[in-house]
Amino acid sequence: MRGIRPNLVAPSVHEVDYEALRSRGVRAVLFDLENTLCPWRAGELDPPTWALLEGLRGRGLRLAVLTNAALPSGHPLLRALCERGIPVVTKARKPLMRGFRRALGQLGVSPGQAAVVGDQLLTDVLGGRRAGLLTVLVDPLTPRESLPTRFNRKVERLLGRRLRFSSPSP
Repeated sequence: MRGIRPNLVAPSVHEVDYEALRSRGVRAVLFDLENTLCPWRAGELDPPTWALLEGLRGRGLRLAVLTNAALPSGHPLLRALCERGIPVVTKARKPLMRGFRRALGQLGVSPGQAAVVGDQLLTDVLGGRRAGLLTVLVDPLTPRESLPTRFNRKVERLLGRRLRFSSPSP
């Protein structure tokens, strides 16, 4: 059970206490993509989320996106993130550690200097904990999700997680 218990919990990426993370030695944040930064299959981030990411970078945090999705190399969101200097690791196969290690290597930080922010216990939190990162669990943005994620949600409910859905920022 400890392996799937997040270090911190917040309603959304916009309500995470990033200064508290920095005070704990965090220099880099890995974000899950779907239902964390944007709704499933949205294909873009809303302006408040872009502003959040730019603000975090402006405060000296290194950022990356880590997703199990198989985004094609020409995907507009992938290009937009990369153009802003935010590396994206696709097909990360979370909770396996390979994707986490790849993102950490791209950011040039050790696991003890990084946090992962995501909406799933069985991928983001479990993988982050296994990789040695601080973990932050946020509520999923919408109930619309892929079939594997719906299965994971059933397991999460068995483990006692009550889901709340954040509404995406306007």
